[in-house]
Amino acid sequence: MKIAIKYCAQWNYLPRASSLGDILKKNFDLDIELVAGSNGIFDVSLDGKMIYSKSEQRRFPQPAEIIKLIEEE
Repeated sequence: MKIAIKYCAQWNYLPRASSLGDILKKNFDLDIELVAGSNGIFDVSLDGKMIYSKSEQRRFPQPAEIIKLIEEE
């Protein structure tokens, strides 16, 4: 499985994206890709399918939320 975390480079969301990626690696056998973006983006995709979008939820995800979403897929 592959997780892509697209984060806003302008707002320096890289540490948050990197931290989430590290947590997910500890829980799953995943390939993690961090993708720089802009405009406040923070989206998480699993095998090309968006599972979390900060713009839709209006907040950053908690790691436990992402873990649950991965387990449900």
